[in-house]
This record gives sequence, structure tokens and C-alpha cells, in this order.
Amino acid sequence: MQAEMIRCNGCGKCCKQGGPALHTQDIDLVKKGEIPVSSLITLRKGELAHNPKTNQVQGLAVELVKLIGSGRTWNCVYYDGEKGCTIYDRRPYACKALKCWDTAEILTLVEKDTLDRVMILGENHSMILIIAEHEKVCPCDDLEYLKNNYRNLSDSEKKDVERRVRHDLRFRSRIIKDFDLKLNEELFYFGRPLFQLLQPLGVKVSEFQNEIHLQW
Repeated sequence: MQAEMIRCNGCGKCCKQGGPALHTQDIDLVKKGEIPVSSLITLRKGELAHNPKTNQVQGLAVELVKLIGSGRTWNCVYYDGEKGCTIYDRRPYACKALKCWDTAEILTLVEKDTLDRVMILGENHSMILIIAEHEKVCPCDDLEYLKNNYRNLSDSEKKDVERRVRHDLRFRSRIIKDFDLKLNEELFYFGRPLFQLLQPLGVKVSEFQNEIHLQW
């Protein structure tokens, strides 16, 4: 008879499912540089993600900033297959709350008291206005609608999404050049490109005459 699990055995399964979202309790870890911005990725409000409470893929109700993943399986960037968690003593709040044998506590944290880019950077940071501009020209708050109505979208709706995909890529290209951003910095400031957020819906991307086209 298998013994009931009552404590972490260091199997690393949770670490192999991606990095956790950061919460307000983690702000000092970021402000002090113990978890640098280069180790973070932003999931924008409206982005499709698995909700462990509902066990459904749905649009995020809030912005999330998470530890970025690495490798093909997108393990938490701080997970080492031999050593385990390499920042265990300064791990995020969600990691401390997670008990795979009793998920009650971790489920109460889903989309609650989470950090966002403004909280991390501060309202006076030089990138805040640029982030706001990106949100305006390339919103992703309708991804759940696109998911639920994928087969019945009008041509004008599809063209609008394609327009946003192009705006997103041009915007990123300009800002990356102007500020000499690295990929990990881009993923924190702007999240993943919109065309990548559409791929789980089955939308394919092609390039013709230096222009992006979507195939629905």
C-alpha cells in the first residue's frame, strides 16, 4: 500500500510545469534584484492560460508576472534537474504555498494579490508609458472571445486581429532597436507576441512580401 504523501519529496514535478506567478509578498525579491527582471515573463490580461480552479483554458482576469521557463519543456528557469530549486531560500510565495498533496492553499492565490509590471517597475519608470502604448495598439483582451467563436468569426474580425499582429511586431521591432532590448527583457515588458498567443487556437502565420498573414 502506497504511503500517503504529507511533505515535499523533491520530485520537481511542480517546477517542471513552469515558473510560478509572483504575488505582492514577492515584491522585495524583485526590488532587491534577487529575482531580476530578466528572469520574468508577463502574461497580459486576457491572455489564454490554464486556470487550476476551473481546470479550463480561459482569458486571464488580471495581468500575471511569472518566472520564465527554460528548455523544451519550459521548466522553471531556477530548476536544476540534479540540484532541484536553485533559489530555494528565496523562492516566491506561491512556491512556499504549493503543496501538491493538498492544493487548497495554492488555489486561493489564483489571480489574487498578483504583481504586475507597474508594481515592479514603479509608475515613473521610463518603460511605463511605452507599455501603456503597446497595450493600446495591441490589446489581447478578446482572446477568449476568439477562442469561443473561432469558427464563426467574420472577415472584418479576422482582419482586425491580423492588423493587431502586424502592429505588435512593428512596435516590438522599433522598441527593441531604440532601447537595445534582449529577448528576456522584451518578454517581461510586452509578453509574448500576439501571433504566438493565437497559435493554440489553430491560427497559422505566414509571411508574404515582407508582411505577416494569418491563416484561420
